[in-house]
Amino acid sequence: MPSTVYKGDLAEVSFAPEVGITITPGGTDVTATITKTAGDDYSTITFTSQSNSVLFDSNHKLKYPSGMLVGSQLKFTQNSSSTNVDTKDLDRVFTIVSNDGTVLKISPQTFTANSTAINSNTDMHILSYKTPPLDTDMTFAGSSESVLTDQFLGITNALTVPETKVDLKRFHVVGLGRDTSVQVPGKMTTEGGSFEVAMHTGRWLKYCLGGEVVEDGEASSVTTTLNGATEAGQSFITVASATNFAINKYVIIEEEVAVPIVTTHEADGGTWDGTFTDTDFDKANKHEARRIIGVDGTRIYLDEPLLFSHATGEHVRLRDYATTGTNPPEITSAGVITDSQTHLLFTHTYQPSFALEVSQRRRDVDSNEGGTDGGATDSKELTRVFRGCKVTDFTLTTDNDAALRLAVNFNAALCYTDTGRLNGGASNYAAHRMFDDTADTNNKRLISGIGVKTQKPYMFYNGTINMAGQQVAQVLNFSLTGQTGMQAFHTINGQNSQTSATAQVPFGGSRNTTIMVEGQTSYEMSMEIGVDDPLFYHKMRSAEEFSTNADGNTNNQIRINFEKTTTSGSGHTERMMLIIDDYIIIEAPLQIPEDKGMVKSTLKIMPKTIKVIARDTIIKY
Repeated sequence: MPSTVYKGDLAEVSFAPEVGITITPGGTDVTATITKTAGDDYSTITFTSQSNSVLFDSNHKLKYPSGMLVGSQLKFTQNSSSTNVDTKDLDRVFTIVSNDGTVLKISPQTFTANSTAINSNTDMHILSYKTPPLDTDMTFAGSSESVLTDQFLGITNALTVPETKVDLKRFHVVGLGRDTSVQVPGKMTTEGGSFEVAMHTGRWLKYCLGGEVVEDGEASSVTTTLNGATEAGQSFITVASATNFAINKYVIIEEEVAVPIVTTHEADGGTWDGTFTDTDFDKANKHEARRIIGVDGTRIYLDEPLLFSHATGEHVRLRDYATTGTNPPEITSAGVITDSQTHLLFTHTYQPSFALEVSQRRRDVDSNEGGTDGGATDSKELTRVFRGCKVTDFTLTTDNDAALRLAVNFNAALCYTDTGRLNGGASNYAAHRMFDDTADTNNKRLISGIGVKTQKPYMFYNGTINMAGQQVAQVLNFSLTGQTGMQAFHTINGQNSQTSATAQVPFGGSRNTTIMVEGQTSYEMSMEIGVDDPLFYHKMRSAEEFSTNADGNTNNQIRINFEKTTTSGSGHTERMMLIIDDYIIIEAPLQIPEDKGMVKSTLKIMPKTIKVIARDTIIKY
């Protein structure tokens, strides 16, 4: 008997980093015409005659589900001095209030004249924040609209999605009695998201800290070069040759230029050499990994904006899980990795945003299966995509009988809801079902971040902790918390956006969070130990500051190291190490226990910042 209620075991969750797209009209990618009507607060961009089959289908529809871009922002730039977009529009940021295949509506209304066919000297940028990566395989027929939110969230112990709430304003009016006289809906917030994962990789620490560079285990022999410089934040690259480069493969941009990865002091230290043995560094080479989500000629579309700028002519290497010649990471049944990928994570001024897809159903069937009449065979699938998500705080913890766990709190800017069923039909959106179709082969599992033989978490017995020049032998538990200082802002935008029950994002997103801005970070670590030496007490009472930058002594670093064991053989294994260079111990209590047992001390440590080195089979976090 099919279930008549929604059940937790039939829910699916996946995610992806957000990334923008760049469209060049004037026939380069598509023909795009701006129209507007006096008195409206929006302009309409209509697409016709597409030539870019990555971004548009054969009916010149932009490959995003209807309503998925509502709330995203758009900018016009000129790639030559002869753009025909009004120069006043080049200085503005527009909000997309509607998208439906061939039509984008943007607000406020443009200064550009009515019926202007935008020329090829203009670029249209849909900005990354609140924009999930497009799925080039999606169509508008049946239940097949989708975005590329196909990444494995993690070994999730608990999940709370960020629910939307209406800030209702209530007014009592003099002379109209004691009851509320007027109620007006105000802003909408989508906050309170959280999840806890048993960590099998260091992936989520990237979204907590912000920065990532990589080092390949073995350089791929399939290479090309950048054909044109790139800017930080760019979502595509142009290469000299794109032969063999395709969707779901990976590019590694290797620029041997060191950039600072610290802000707590002058970056006058060394450059990271890509290994776990090098823990004293202030800089790293600009090596960036990105997944390919589309290829149009020699333009390669990326799944996340670039963190750094890159010069023309720099090497671009291809890595592909399905092509041995590209030296992809592989793991044996014993847990030994060949051609592993090593990631360096660090605090950055920018934190990547992500989109979280959540689908719930009452029957174990896909979006396009079962009845849609409300009967027993109807799954009544509900799919939501929470967009513009950013981490607000996190806690990394373990104790002496559990896995290494990461609890993450996050907020979203807005929520897209598939409303196809409200129109009396089937779902419009094809929800990702991780182990049923999204990651149902070994290669797909690797792409999604949950490769076979990599799914076991780091356990407490995989870990060691070094601090103040010695390995801490009697650690009972530890936790490291971080605050990102993230703040959400609603802005006065002048939109008069009407809505309906079938709107995927109500009110054109005008009542939702517009921007989310990173603030000051703070970190705090606590560690409970069995005391066998008063060393840490003496360090605390003398208020000694440990600083590798100041004293040059790496022995004083805090190094929290977790490495999965192999069942046989030797070589690279999955490993993660947190490095704390600058810190002060502010508490080291030594109390006499009532039970006359072991003396324990809960150390409280205040780091300035943290760095993470992680090695696994995931080419790009």
